[in-house]
Amino acid sequence: MTDTPCPIYLFRSEGFAPSGDTVVSIAPLEVVVAVYGGGGAFDADGLSSAFGGAAIFRNEATGALFAGVWGTRKASRFRREMRERVSVVLVREAPEARLVVWSAAG
Repeated sequence: MTDTPCPIYLFRSEGFAPSGDTVVSIAPLEVVVAVYGGGGAFDADGLSSAFGGAAIFRNEATGALFAGVWGTRKASRFRREMRERVSVVLVREAPEARLVVWSAAG
């Protein structure tokens, strides 16, 4: 990895609950895989195992993939664990990306 801080995006999304106001935290997929491990579809098995689910976003113009979690507590834990392992910068807005898949255990 580089010395450039990894952006962690913190925003609210309509894609997870009827209220349309769910807290989401995501980061570039390659950094998330470096922290939580990969495997499975979109390399999200490590993240899904740690949190009971994972969300994948994609920037259609660049093809960049982002992975993360939703829910206030899970999003907070995700940011904390990422900060403990890599240099990060918090971005309080959604990236130019759309939700492509999410999964939850249970």
